[in-house]
Amino acid sequence: MCRLAALVAISATLAACGASRVSTKPEPIVFGVSGGNIAPFHATIEPNGQLDYTGVPKPRRTRLSRARAASLSRLVQATFAGGLTSRRCPGTNPDFASAYIRASGRIVSVHGSCEPSFTKLWETLAHAALVGRG
Repeated sequence: MCRLAALVAISATLAACGASRVSTKPEPIVFGVSGGNIAPFHATIEPNGQLDYTGVPKPRRTRLSRARAASLSRLVQATFAGGLTSRRCPGTNPDFASAYIRASGRIVSVHGSCEPSFTKLWETLAHAALVGRG
């Protein structure tokens, strides 16, 4: 029983340490694609919800609510804190573009689809900012 209590205490301590690296302050998020045989584009989600774009695709909206922008910022920060790193996926065609997300002073870029947590995060950002039902 003492071992179980010690493991629970250690786990709680480690979880608290990991959680402390995630900022609660909303930060700008930039995401997009570059390289390959397509025209590059990027979108910026500002902490106040303002959306800015360069390139194609053209968005269906120009603003998110502050609450939605803050929620996306927390999601990006938590995913980055979880150890997300840039990578080139094995067997990926060099003609394919790399997707990237820049936030919290870091850029994570993935060439291919071998990083499910990155792909899910990038698609969440794209859905919220570009499609307009996020």
